[in-house]
Amino acid sequence: MSSIWDEMRRMQENMDSLFSNFFSTEPLIGHEFLLEDSSGKKGDLVTSNYRAPISDLYETEKEVVAELDLPGVNKNDIQVNVTKDSIEIKAEKKNEVKQENKKKGMFRLERSFAGFCRKFALPKNVDADKANAEYKDGVLKITVPKLKVEEKKKKLLEIK
Repeated sequence: MSSIWDEMRRMQENMDSLFSNFFSTEPLIGHEFLLEDSSGKKGDLVTSNYRAPISDLYETEKEVVAELDLPGVNKNDIQVNVTKDSIEIKAEKKNEVKQENKKKGMFRLERSFAGFCRKFALPKNVDADKANAEYKDGVLKITVPKLKVEEKKKKLLEIK
């Protein structure tokens, strides 16, 4: 039986998760959430195999840049989709370890899977068609150039 303090801690963790993801476009990826069974009753906490990679998103005068840490991921296992509204990154890291010890007749096979997923909203003044991505030393760098916006001419009116 859980105490009131366990319930308070669980509520605090849920609130922390909610507010840490307030500006995220995909709040459940890489975080715990409650599953509902067929009766609509809340079940156990479940953690997704996908997690949000550590990321930097910044803007210069000419472009918007996203840099994501994807350690141990093969370049061919990364998908990047850029639209006029957002950047979406998905990556999978698969490991298969085989160990055999012939002296004792033991054999062990282990597989693990981890994935990264992240989505960023983009400002309205970007050119998604000219975006490019580069992956080096476990860091994915996505660059999206900005569109040139002409300043609107102002006309000073004489008040009569």
